[in-house]
Amino acid sequence: MYSKEDIEKLANTIIFLAERIEDLSKTKLLKILYILDEFSIKQTGIPFLNLKYEVWQYGPVAQDIFIDLSDDPVILKDFISLERYENKTYIKPKKGFNDDEFSSNEITFLERITEALKKHPAYVLVDFTHKKDSLWYNTALKHNLLEAFNEGFTNSSNIQLDFTELVKDEPTKLSKYLHHMSLENSLKQFKT
Repeated sequence: MYSKEDIEKLANTIIFLAERIEDLSKTKLLKILYILDEFSIKQTGIPFLNLKYEVWQYGPVAQDIFIDLSDDPVILKDFISLERYENKTYIKPKKGFNDDEFSSNEITFLERITEALKKHPAYVLVDFTHKKDSLWYNTALKHNLLEAFNEGFTNSSNIQLDFTELVKDEPTKLSKYLHHMSLENSLKQFKT
């Protein structure tokens, strides 16, 4: 379950991307959302969106967002629409970007990631998230999923990526990440 603030930050991140990336496909968007969280954790120890990602055949996927982008959006209904053509789904903003949920450092980070990735097709981002020794690859290997994916026995799993693996050798970032996750969990319990 997402808070109103979580949804607004996620939705405005998607709007930001859709305004700057021509023909933003669902697959490309899902990869960029993951890359935003991964690179943010690697740089600062704090996730950008704090989504939960599972190990699926075509990479790390935030299941709730995948589902929302696969049919008529529910979580993101006030912010985006979906256009389907040539067997692909494309994201279109319903409103302009609102930066209320972002710090100036987050805006700069979002701009840099967008500029770096906007010209790359989705399959390149899939390959990037699958590269050997990536968090996705190591998790799929650890849970014996690589062969199942390659042989077509399954296309998804409920195995979540453990972002502590990204910063386990960097005590300051690991501490920040663990503190952030503890705070997030405490706030979620408070809200319910």
